[in-house]
Amino acid sequence: VFLQVIGVIAVAGVIIPGILIPVVPLLAVFLCLRHYFLQTSRDIKRLESTTRSPVFSHLSSSLQGLSTIRAFRVQPQFQQMFDKYQDLHSEAWFLFLTTSRWFAVRLDGICCIFVTITAFGCLYFRDGLEPGVVGLALSYAVTLTGMFQWGVRQSAEIENLMTSVERVVEYAELESEAPWETDKQPPGDWPQKGSITFDSVSFSYSDRSPLVLKNLSFVFTSREKVGIVGRTGAGKSSLISAMFRLREPEGRITIDGILTSEIGLHTLRQKMSIIPQDPVLFTGTMRKNLDPFKQHTDEDLWNALQEVQMKAVVEELPNKLETVLTESGSNFSVGQRQLVCLARAILRENRILIIDEATANVDPRTDSLIQQTIRNKFQECTVLTIAHRLNTIIDCDRILVLDAGRIQEYDKPYVLLQNQDGLFYQMVQKTGKAEAALLLQAAKQVHANRKGESDTWRTKDIGVIFE
Repeated sequence: VFLQVIGVIAVAGVIIPGILIPVVPLLAVFLCLRHYFLQTSRDIKRLESTTRSPVFSHLSSSLQGLSTIRAFRVQPQFQQMFDKYQDLHSEAWFLFLTTSRWFAVRLDGICCIFVTITAFGCLYFRDGLEPGVVGLALSYAVTLTGMFQWGVRQSAEIENLMTSVERVVEYAELESEAPWETDKQPPGDWPQKGSITFDSVSFSYSDRSPLVLKNLSFVFTSREKVGIVGRTGAGKSSLISAMFRLREPEGRITIDGILTSEIGLHTLRQKMSIIPQDPVLFTGTMRKNLDPFKQHTDEDLWNALQEVQMKAVVEELPNKLETVLTESGSNFSVGQRQLVCLARAILRENRILIIDEATANVDPRTDSLIQQTIRNKFQECTVLTIAHRLNTIIDCDRILVLDAGRIQEYDKPYVLLQNQDGLFYQMVQKTGKAEAALLLQAAKQVHANRKGESDTWRTKDIGVIFE
């Protein structure tokens, strides 16, 4: 198109050389208009792209949770939210269209001025021009109007669409994670014990954001079951983020004596299993979701499904293990997706298991099943459980209580409940008198059972010594 525009002007210039004189100021006006238009339209296009994203994300989430929306009869609220997002996007889109029309009208004006100059030039120099040459110049000049406007609009659109490239470049220039692999490799069977040590660990999600973990120092011993509790924003999930090095923490975190900051992220994350609050299933087959690295046999997969009582459900699928799951595993309930994640953790056989409020969104039966499976299948593992339901962690060996990123208490549940000024005691009391009494009784029973087991082992040891 650009060459065609140059060709039209060249033809007119060859026929009427004097016509090139007014072309120069017209070109200057055009360049000024284009610069002015692009400065505005680029920002408007960026605004339009930004307001478009909430429309699609709201529509996608509404379709995924359609049954829940209808069950709670909140269709009008979601309709209002959609209308609000759509209105914002329509405002930006209409503004973009009006700026484009504004520019198009002025381009048409420039082209009309050029055609007028060409026509009057032909009349002025009519004595020295042949009719065929005049017709050629006028016909070319008339075609310039639509062609010039379309070409300029496309060039402007390319610059406007470069806002998408800007967003990609912005993501590409984000600070990258630590190396995936490093020269220092832990032993193949690491970690054997699963002991975790935090030494003066602080953590924040960016250089400019405040610390969410502040100078934490504690030890999770081998095979210990630890409950992690605290109010919203206390730093429970941030503790897990520091362990997985989603961002590099300050201080030292060691697992079985090996500093986690010295090994590759792939090695570190591969050796710890996590069951998140929002279960993650990939778009792919059931086999891929259970065993993404193809390290286990079909028998192992079926045994893991049997452990979480999902074998019958998978057997009813059209292609069993080869059935392709929908996006985010939406053809399963939240509880079933959580059980699939638990089966995945069973297959990994890691010494460290992290449960991040995994039972917060499931029914009591699934909650009980998950807790029982964890007790049976992860006896030899170090288990860290983040929970809002205190009954799920009341039987843990110890409980870590966080508040504002600092350790408030760390001891056995029954011992913590003896301190009426403690934060854990206050959290238990807020569950209600009946629930608090049940939690206290459960903690007392667990404490007595463990004390009895300790006394039994001590008696056996004394007997062996005397023998």
